[in-house]
Amino acid sequence: MTTPHPMKKQSGLSLVELMVALAISLVVVAAAIYAYLASREGQRSIERLSASRETGSFVLQTIGRELMNAGYYPANVLPIPPDATQQGMYDSYYPLQGATRVATDWENTAAGWPPTAYQTGVYGCDGGQFNSNDGTCPSAEDTKPDTLVVNYFTSDASVAPGTSKDCTGSFVGNDPSNAQRKLNKGTPPAAVDSALPPQLPLFVSNRYTLRDTKMFVDNNDLITKSLACSGNGQSYKGVIGVYQPLVAGVEDLQFTYGVYTAYDPTAAYNSLAPTRFYTATEVNGLTALNVRGHSLAGWQRVTAVRVCLLTRTLGGSTRIADSSGSTSTYKDCAGTEKNQPAGYQMARYEQVFGVRNALRLSY
Repeated sequence: MTTPHPMKKQSGLSLVELMVALAISLVVVAAAIYAYLASREGQRSIERLSASRETGSFVLQTIGRELMNAGYYPANVLPIPPDATQQGMYDSYYPLQGATRVATDWENTAAGWPPTAYQTGVYGCDGGQFNSNDGTCPSAEDTKPDTLVVNYFTSDASVAPGTSKDCTGSFVGNDPSNAQRKLNKGTPPAAVDSALPPQLPLFVSNRYTLRDTKMFVDNNDLITKSLACSGNGQSYKGVIGVYQPLVAGVEDLQFTYGVYTAYDPTAAYNSLAPTRFYTATEVNGLTALNVRGHSLAGWQRVTAVRVCLLTRTLGGSTRIADSSGSTSTYKDCAGTEKNQPAGYQMARYEQVFGVRNALRLSY
C-alpha cells in the first residue's frame, strides 16, 4: 500500500517583507536619481564656467586684433595720376603740410572734419557710450562701462569682406567721409566699379562698449550685458550709433590709456614708453607736448591700452557652494575685492596692448 506524500507548505514573502524590499528599492532608485542629477548639474556648471572663460578670451582677442590696426595707413598707395598736386609723393594721412587740399583728401578742416575722436588711432569715453552721430562722449558715470574708439584706414584691394568692412559687417565706403576716396572709375575717377578696389584707402572707425541684452536661459528670461559695436559703415542704413551685440555675459568693460608725458629733443633716443595709464577723462586733460616739431595732444601720445573686463556665467546654479566660514571673492576692474554673488560667478580679465597710433602728418 502506497503512502500518499504529504502536501508541502507554500512559502513566499509576507506583506511586511514586501514593504521593506520596496522601501529599500525606492531608496536605491532615489539615490541613483540624486547622483545623476547632481552629476548633470555639475557638468552644466562646468560647461557654463568654460563658456564664461571663452567669452573673456574672445573679447580680449577681438579688441586686441582691433587695436593692432589703430592708426594704420598703408604706405604703398601710389599717387593719383590726374591730380598734379599728388605727383611725386604718397597721398598720406594727413596730406603733406602746406599742400593745397584736394577733393580726395579725407581731412577737411574748413568743414570741421574730422572731429577730435577721429584724429587719432585711439579714442575713448569714460563710463558712457560714444555718440557716433556727433563724435562726442556723454558725461562720465562710474557705474557704466567705457567705450573704445579705434580708427584706421583699410588696405583692402577690394570691397570683399575684410578690413573694408566695419565691425558690423557694413562696407565703410558708405561713410560720407569716404565718398570721394572710394571712387575708382573714370579719369579722374567719378564713379564706382564694384569689380575694382577704391582709389584710396578708406577710413574705418569701430566703437566697442557694452549694452543690455535680454536672453532666454534655462526657461527663464535673463538680462545681461553684451560686448557691442557700431561702425562707420552703417551710415547707409540710417542706424548710425546703434551698437549691435556680439557676445553676451560681459558685466563690465573698462579702458585706460598708456601715455608718454616727456620728450627730450636733445636726446639721442626717446623710448616713448607710457609714463602711466590714464582714464579717458584724464587723457583729455593732458597738455600738449612738442615732439619732433609737432605739438601732440594726449590722445596722439597713447602707445598702449589696458583692457579690463568682468564676465559672469549665464544660467543658475553655476557656482559650487562656498566652504563653511569661507566666501569666494573676486576683484572688479577698480581693484576692489567683492564677494561672489549667489548662483553665478564673476571673473576678471585684463591685458595690455601696444598700439601704433601714429597717424603722422606725412611720411
